[in-house]
Amino acid sequence: MEQAILKWFESIRCPALTVVASFFSCFGEAIVMAGAVILIYWLVAGRAGEQIAVTALSSFPLNTFLKNVVSRPRPYAAGVVDRLDVDNFLVSTRGLGDLYSFPSGHAQATSSLLTASSIKERRWWMWAASALFVLLVMCSRLYLGVHYPTDLLAGLALGVATAVLWQLVYRYAYGARYYILCGFAILCLVPPLFFVDKDYIQAAGFLSGAAFFLPLTSFLPPFEPAPFPKRLLRIPAGALVAGAVFALTLLFPADPGFSLIKWFLIAGAATLGAQGLFRALKL
Repeated sequence: MEQAILKWFESIRCPALTVVASFFSCFGEAIVMAGAVILIYWLVAGRAGEQIAVTALSSFPLNTFLKNVVSRPRPYAAGVVDRLDVDNFLVSTRGLGDLYSFPSGHAQATSSLLTASSIKERRWWMWAASALFVLLVMCSRLYLGVHYPTDLLAGLALGVATAVLWQLVYRYAYGARYYILCGFAILCLVPPLFFVDKDYIQAAGFLSGAAFFLPLTSFLPPFEPAPFPKRLLRIPAGALVAGAVFALTLLFPADPGFSLIKWFLIAGAATLGAQGLFRALKL
């Protein structure tokens, strides 16, 4: 059945659909999702923005860990379909890792982020739009020939489950949320002792940084967030702080340990550093 579905998507390939699939597929790319998480944390005030960010950040290392453990060959690597060769500023099907098919990172990342957002928004149209968007992202991965349907369903289930679990934490154990986040981050630091994977180290480093620096934001002076139009100024202000730290980390050696520290510090700049600047500028 999975092969039949993939063959059908392969049969409808054309230049116009390739553009559409590339567009929706780009929203599951790591750099795009990381940027979306940071923007939501900066622009959505208080508890809701933090919960959405924590949900997405928790999902990233879990997905990469499972990819390494399962090591399922991608459909094109197994000879089921041909991979559609796409390489542009939106998305690339090159260098994906032939054994990183299960579960789908795109399905898990988008479903965790949009489920968490829908839970906080509590509007039917948000749920409907989120479901449609995730479905289109999933179809784009089938069209490109880089995932099996079960990869996508597993990613969807894990993304939704992550969002639901954090909703339960924020609703019933809000005071312990940072302890739970730190505990999960510590667990995520164990796998690099047994295997070295660039994507996993990046995700674990960012999560660890968030787990360490987010609790420290509670010690910043309280303030009334600016109204939304003015709050958009947080984007260049936050980008300045995070960009400065990112530029400094370019001096680090190309070593997995330093990569972990790099993303740890960038997470600190995007959370504690950015929030400190927002308060100073009354944004």
